[in-house]
Amino acid sequence: MLLGIALHAAIPYAPFFPWAIQDSRTSQSFSLLFASIHGFRMPLFFLISGFFTAMIWKHKGLATMLRQRTLRILLPCLLATVTIIPLMSWITRQVAMETPRAATVQTDSAAPAPAPTSLLIEAIRQNSPETLQKFLTEKPAAINQPDTELQVRPLAWAALHGNIKAVQLLLDAGADPNGRNGDGSTALHGAVFTGRPEVLRLLLEHGADPESKNLQGEVPAQAAAADLGSTVFFWSILQLPPENPEHIALGREQCVALLPPAPPATPATPQDLLSSIRTHYTNLLTAPFWLVQISRGTNTHSFHLMLSPVFDHLWFLWFLCWMIGGFAIVTKPLSWMARNVIPSAPRLARLLTVSPLKLIFLLPTTATMALMGLFGPSFGPDTSLGLLPQPHVIIYYSLFFAFGCLYFIADDHDGRTGRLWWVCLPLSLFLLLPLSLGLGESRLAGAAVQSAYAWLMTFGSLGVFRRFLRRPNATIRWLSDASYWLYLTHLPLLFAIQAPLRSLEFPAWMKFGFSCLTCTGLLLIVYQYAVRYTWLGTLLNGPRRRATDVGRPVSAP
Repeated sequence: MLLGIALHAAIPYAPFFPWAIQDSRTSQSFSLLFASIHGFRMPLFFLISGFFTAMIWKHKGLATMLRQRTLRILLPCLLATVTIIPLMSWITRQVAMETPRAATVQTDSAAPAPAPTSLLIEAIRQNSPETLQKFLTEKPAAINQPDTELQVRPLAWAALHGNIKAVQLLLDAGADPNGRNGDGSTALHGAVFTGRPEVLRLLLEHGADPESKNLQGEVPAQAAAADLGSTVFFWSILQLPPENPEHIALGREQCVALLPPAPPATPATPQDLLSSIRTHYTNLLTAPFWLVQISRGTNTHSFHLMLSPVFDHLWFLWFLCWMIGGFAIVTKPLSWMARNVIPSAPRLARLLTVSPLKLIFLLPTTATMALMGLFGPSFGPDTSLGLLPQPHVIIYYSLFFAFGCLYFIADDHDGRTGRLWWVCLPLSLFLLLPLSLGLGESRLAGAAVQSAYAWLMTFGSLGVFRRFLRRPNATIRWLSDASYWLYLTHLPLLFAIQAPLRSLEFPAWMKFGFSCLTCTGLLLIVYQYAVRYTWLGTLLNGPRRRATDVGRPVSAP
């Protein structure tokens, strides 16, 4: 949990990372820090969660385990979803993009701080030319700045929405008609994709290049070839107003007629097996049947059950609820098998989690890791924020959860798993991590190395804590309790701390350290004096009582 705070505190200082806070100073060392933490943190969390889930079930029974997990996991997840996440969204709107960094910054050096774009894009979405004109007058530097989430420029947003007045205002104010979005596309690509011939004509009159290519090598005319499934998917991701598919198709035809002919399609290069699987799987995830139309008054928007964000940084709690539900379903049949078919279940569990045979888990985690990064380049496992978990992500983490369950049954009282921590950790950090970052397009090899990194870092972490923190320690116990509260609430406070630091000319590592320590320190104080001994502390960690005598335990037995 505490590593999660460091992870999120590092992101504003990592180059080319879309995030609400964009600092003026960046360093590639933060990208490395992010990768090193992200590659193993949540696998370790789910392994530990599986261990304690099996322990509670064994000692207290299934009903008590489900009741306890409901109180400690599901209820805090739901409460935070309607409190912490809205607060985080509000703070994000207040601070996002006020001083975004330049896209070329790669070292710990100062960069100019352009004006904000979040309000400008909102004015385009709301079709408010008066607000847009006022904003362009007050903040002209924002005119060519892309948003942080999707890296789409304001002119392209106006073209996607078919907002002809906004397009005219932006062009008159000096917007670059050939400015490129994060995927290399221009406003012309957006106008063709959404079927906006009037916008297309206006862009062409102002010098937009009809033969500009995006990163996929596609000219604007080729954007008209998007099929219905892709159109519905991207329409949802971009949160564009609903439109009749027939009207879109007619608009695309009119756009194509205004453009030079698209280059003839070259024969597709045959895909290898893994690429073919990834393509079919991506099509499955983006299929229209995952979309739900939600009406709010006169407004209707599409909600993607898997890809529309719901839980943000609390996704792991939602995943854990699914895993515990699955655990409850398989408990009885597996218990029956342990009694009647596999009488030596602990021995089998030790074989799978303590002996060298535990490395067999590398095979399924490598297979699921090979499906990561479907919607953009990434290191480590994807993050699934939707109402329905993406299958490849929850399967990947469930393998660590299952390992943790088996590890409890194995009763590794000697600590054989992780005893080579002094080999696992250096091997992971100084060999596997650099190797995985340098494999480039070797997807299967990269998946194998990243999977090995996650397992060895997890085993090494278990070994380190067994070696140095074997004995009960009241301070560590207190910090462990507090970490749950810290992680649930840290992002709004972290944003509020980091926002004023963005344009200051201090080294990135100094800002990072200050934001980490300040955020953690303030939340620890709040936890101790306003949470720990209240109903909220009881909800998160169970009842805790104050120590009144020397040597008396702080935590209730």
